[in-house]
Amino acid sequence: MEAPHPPSTVYRLPSTGPRLSSFPVRVSSRLWLWYVPALVGCSAALLFGIGFWLALRGTAGEPLGSPPPPPVAPTRVARPAGRRVLLVVGDSLASGTGDEQGRGFAADVSDLLARRGPVELINLGVNGAESQDVRTSVDSASLRALASSADWILLSAGGNDLSHAVPGAAASPTEAIEEVGQARRRYIGNLRAILSTLREVNPAAPICLVGLYNPFGEDASTSRLSDSVILSWNAAAQEAALSFPGVSIVPTFDLFFRRPERLAADRFHPNRRGYEAIAQRIAQALPTEEGRSVVSSR
Repeated sequence: MEAPHPPSTVYRLPSTGPRLSSFPVRVSSRLWLWYVPALVGCSAALLFGIGFWLALRGTAGEPLGSPPPPPVAPTRVARPAGRRVLLVVGDSLASGTGDEQGRGFAADVSDLLARRGPVELINLGVNGAESQDVRTSVDSASLRALASSADWILLSAGGNDLSHAVPGAAASPTEAIEEVGQARRRYIGNLRAILSTLREVNPAAPICLVGLYNPFGEDASTSRLSDSVILSWNAAAQEAALSFPGVSIVPTFDLFFRRPERLAADRFHPNRRGYEAIAQRIAQALPTEEGRSVVSSR
């Protein structure tokens, strides 16, 4: 059995005058409690929405204010049409220290590339720079802009990391191994960061990393040990470079192995003949626009 409905309010017309009907006029109280407030609320929301839209559009029907600026693209250094850029960064080897003519391998490689058109050489090599210094330089806004516009990038780093890490004669062999091992880990970490930044700002330009050589190969008492250390650093650099496309390691160890005539008077940096040999090795690894090496394009 259904529960009885609550009684509705009944209004009757007064009995004076002619009786119209006995049908009661019923008005439900729910009309006032639900439908009227809902109708008022919808009307208010509609009016608010229209007003908010008009405020945003403005009186002329156009958006207020200027549109947001487009995303900022990486800054590129302007250069003349047809001009190609060779960027060299790194340490004293990059700057050409020891070359009697002051050219270094950078000027030699630039001349080889210029056989196929004008080349602008930008050499930012710094004497005494370790890989951390090179990393800091590459992270700067100015060098990132230069790197973004380069057609080729040559990098030399690591030699000072190793030479500065070699302890004095008073250090024990264990201490020496530990110092050199820590320096190599720092070098590889910095090298990865340098290559990552260069690839970020310039995904296409070939990058050549000049490998390390042993300038002390004449000393038989230390040559074998130093050779082993340098080869291990070159192997670690080669492994790090494999993570980045378009990066080549230019081996130089064999160019100076028992070749003292290629060393400068300081017996550490290359001389003119040594830098010429490095430049030829770089040219063999550096492709031109047609995919051929610089040497083969003579």
